Amino acid sequence: MTRGVVVTATAASLWCAFVLAATFRHAAPPSAMAVYVPAVLVLPVVLLTLRRVGKDALLALALVPRALLVLGLLVALFGWLFACGALHGQPGTERLGTFAGVVLVLHAVFGLVAVGLVKVDENPHLR
Repeated sequence: MTRGVVVTATAASLWCAFVLAATFRHAAPPSAMAVYVPAVLVLPVVLLTLRRVGKDALLALALVPRALLVLGLLVALFGWLFACGALHGQPGTERLGTFAGVVLVLHAVFGLVAVGLVKVDENPHLR
C-alpha cells in the first residue's frame, strides 16, 4: 500500500509540475479541471501516510536518500512559491498556479514521508 502512495504522489506531482510549466507558455494554459484530478488524490495520499506514520515522521524522512530529499524539498519550495504568488505564469493563470502549487507541495512532502515508510517496510528492525 505504501508503494502505491509513493507512485500516486509522484504521478500527481509530475502532473502538477506540467500544469505549472504550461502556465508559462504563450498558448492557453490547461483548464482548472486539469488540476482537480491530482487534487482529489491529495486526500488518500495524506490520510494513508498519516495513518501509517503516526509519530515517526522524522524517522521516515531520515531514511529518504539525501538526493531525493533535496529534490523533493526543491519541488515543494517551487510549489510553495506558486501557491503564495511569488511566481506566476501568463496573466490570468494566477488561480490555476496557486491551486496547482498547493497540490504540488502536499504531494511532494507526503510523498517523501511515504518513501521513508517504504524503507521502514523493507527493514523490519526499524519498527
